[in-house]
Amino acid sequence: MLLSLTVAVIVLTGCRGGTSDDPPVHLNRNMDTQEKYTAQRASGFFADGKAMRTPPEGTVARGQLREDPIYFTGKDAGGVYVPAIPFEVDEAALKRGAERFGIYCSPCHGFTGDGKGKIMEYKYPIPPTNLYEQRIYDMADGNIFEVISNGVRNMPSYREQIPVRDRWCIVAHVRTLQTKGTPVPSTTVAAPAPTADAAQSTPTNSTETAQ
Repeated sequence: MLLSLTVAVIVLTGCRGGTSDDPPVHLNRNMDTQEKYTAQRASGFFADGKAMRTPPEGTVARGQLREDPIYFTGKDAGGVYVPAIPFEVDEAALKRGAERFGIYCSPCHGFTGDGKGKIMEYKYPIPPTNLYEQRIYDMADGNIFEVISNGVRNMPSYREQIPVRDRWCIVAHVRTLQTKGTPVPSTTVAAPAPTADAAQSTPTNSTETAQ
């Protein structure tokens, strides 16, 4: 008996590292094998041969039912920017906002928000906005949230990179920075000179407000 067990162990040990084109043996299937269609698979049931179907009209993906316009857009039902962040701003929210600001906003606006971020070391032609400008103080929190979400002028949208709550946390951090500074006059920056081709169709007196 002992000899048989020894031989069996040696044989099984020799199988380690071996490869096979055969599917593995499932002693307990545990629903590993299911009769279902996965993404991008073909189907003979539908006329177009596709297993993936267009959702019925009105379908909302799980977690995507955005019934609160204030929280998700920064505007109320009438389309007016909300004056304040729509949740209680605690220490955790402020910490999160500072962290996200450092990652996504500081390369342009600088860690202190003065508009002298890393890109200005390379003589970026249109300076980022100094967040201490009076017009930024005067903006509603919902307006700042929308700018982060959708971008403005030469500032891109960060809707995909930054979750909704984190965008609001960044707004809170901007307001915190502003409490430590003094408002400065708002400025505008002339747009870069147009190319020869563009000059024929672009007015020469055009200007562009800083991001």
